Amino acid sequence: MEELRPPRGLIAEIVTPLDPNGHLDTSGLMNHIRALTGYVHGIFLASPRVGEGLNLSALLRKDLLVTVLGLGNPDLSVLVWVTGRTEQDTSDTIKQLETVRQTIGGQSTVFWVDSPLFYHSNRGLPDLYSHFSSLSEAPFILMNDPELVGTIRKPLKRKNIRTYIFKELVLFPKITGMIFLGPLDRAYNYQKAARGRANFRFYDGDETRFLDYPSLSGVISAGANLAPEQWRRVCDSSLYLVNNHQSYPDSLKQMWETGQFLHKLREGYNEAPSKLIKQILYEKGVLEYPVMDFPEDLMKFKETIHELLKTSDTD
Repeated sequence: MEELRPPRGLIAEIVTPLDPNGHLDTSGLMNHIRALTGYVHGIFLASPRVGEGLNLSALLRKDLLVTVLGLGNPDLSVLVWVTGRTEQDTSDTIKQLETVRQTIGGQSTVFWVDSPLFYHSNRGLPDLYSHFSSLSEAPFILMNDPELVGTIRKPLKRKNIRTYIFKELVLFPKITGMIFLGPLDRAYNYQKAARGRANFRFYDGDETRFLDYPSLSGVISAGANLAPEQWRRVCDSSLYLVNNHQSYPDSLKQMWETGQFLHKLREGYNEAPSKLIKQILYEKGVLEYPVMDFPEDLMKFKETIHELLKTSDTD
C-alpha cells in the first residue's frame, strides 16, 4: 500500500468559533476556511491551545470535522487533534471521527494528531498504536509537546517521547509525521531515528523557531488565521516550494520584512491566542460571534494586532 504523505508547508492552527451557547459557529468556521483556501497547505482542528481542544467534547470535534469536510475541498489536508484525558477517551474519539471521515470524507485527506504522553506513558506506546491503527484507516501524526504533558502535575512523568520508543513507532506505516515542540537536540535525534522514512514529516510547533530556523517539512501556525498570505510567502521561500524570480537582494529584504512583521504579530496574540484571534476575526466580519466576556486587559493587545494588520494591508 502506498504510504500516505502529510502536506509539506503551511498548516494553519485553526481557532474554534463558538456561539453564545457553546455550539460550533458553523457559518463563521466555513467563512474562515474559505478565506484561507489558496494560502494554506493544511488545517489543524481542535489543537490543544489555539483550537481549545482540551475543552472540546468528542461531539464538538465531530462537528468541526463534519463542517470542514462538507466544504468538499480535496486539495486541503485536514489534521484533527484526537487526544482525550484517557486512552479510552482517545479511542472513542477516533472511532467517532473515523465514522465521519468514511461517511463524508470523499477525496479529502484526514490525519489524526495525537499527544500520547498526555494520557499514557512511553511504555507500551507501540502496542497502543497497533490498537489505534485497527480503529481507523486514516494515518496518524504524533505531537511531542512537553509543556502540555507538564500540565498533568505528575513530577516523575516523562514529558517527551523517548527516542528508542520513537524508533519503534516510525515502523508503523500509519504514523506519518510529528509536530515537534521541545529542545532542538531532541528534534535532531528524532529526525535521525526516522531517516529510513523518506516521506515522514516533522513540523515545527513553534512559529518563532520556524521563522528563525525553518524545518524541512513546515510549520503549525496560529498566525496564519490572521495573516495567511504572509505566512505562505515565508513558508514557500523557506522550504523552496516556489521559484523566486526576484533579484536576490530584493528577495532577502522582503523576506526579512515579512519575518519581522510575523514576529511582531505573534508577540501581539501570544498572551491569549485563541481569544485574541477569534475576537479579531469577529471584528473583521469573518466569525459570527464575539468572544464572550472578552477580558479588558487584552484590549491593548487586540488594538496592537489591528494596527499591525492595517499597516500590512497598506504595504
